[in-house]
Amino acid sequence: MHITDAQLAIYKEQGFLIIKNFLSDDEKQAVLDGFFTFFAPPYNQYIAQGRKNNTPRQVLFPWDHSGLNHVVVHPDLVSAAERILDTREIRLCEGHLGVKYAGEEHSTGFHIDYGNNTLGPHVERDDFMNLSCFYCFDDVDEGMAPIRMVPNNEPDEKAVPMIVPGGSVCLYSIFTRHAASEFTASTGHRPAMWVGFTRKDRVWDGGRSFTYKSGATISGMGRFMAEATPRQLELLGFPPLGDALWTKEFLEGMSKRYSGFSPEPYLAKMEDNNDRRRD
Repeated sequence: MHITDAQLAIYKEQGFLIIKNFLSDDEKQAVLDGFFTFFAPPYNQYIAQGRKNNTPRQVLFPWDHSGLNHVVVHPDLVSAAERILDTREIRLCEGHLGVKYAGEEHSTGFHIDYGNNTLGPHVERDDFMNLSCFYCFDDVDEGMAPIRMVPNNEPDEKAVPMIVPGGSVCLYSIFTRHAASEFTASTGHRPAMWVGFTRKDRVWDGGRSFTYKSGATISGMGRFMAEATPRQLELLGFPPLGDALWTKEFLEGMSKRYSGFSPEPYLAKMEDNNDRRRD
């Protein structure tokens, strides 16, 4: 779902934007399949297993699952991040999963994320150098631990609960006060994902490297590298199409390391640049 400039104006005014049904039905089903396979089981299965999680419990992006990886670098989410951060030169700085179940403690106090997600000097909240996104992959009703967002210049009592259908997302600033709430419903789960973007020229303002040391798996990174577009690879720090880095030798090395990596877009751009020089 395209996020309009008018919607982003609301984000900048109140500090957050809740977009219901952001994901299509197919995207939502695919991501739930990946979530329940790689991170945590659905509620009924969790209870049947004695509240045990027998999945691989892989928290961090990327996963060996196309549906999970897709929503992290969703083109419409990336487009919104570019406009909020006021540059095309952005980097993915967060991608991890979380779940809450009925019958377990989950609440947190109201807080902002600036202090524990950045390293730079004090800045004002209208310095849009970082964007946080919170996905809810299944329906969140009252009592199912909805995250609560406080509009700018309002007291905590005015917090807006994210009661939404599955496939919704909340964009919020690291200066926006928010809190988790109790799971008071008697049954159910709340599968979620956090995604973050920051500016390329502000790397101290948050970010993971997504290397194996940060928790990436060989199979997960291999799948992402094979399926990512050139633009999506830029979000991990690779240069754009046409950059001098993309030599035939470099591309051969990428293909050798990542089975399924396609050098074709880069070779085509290389040939196009050569044609322009000949003209």
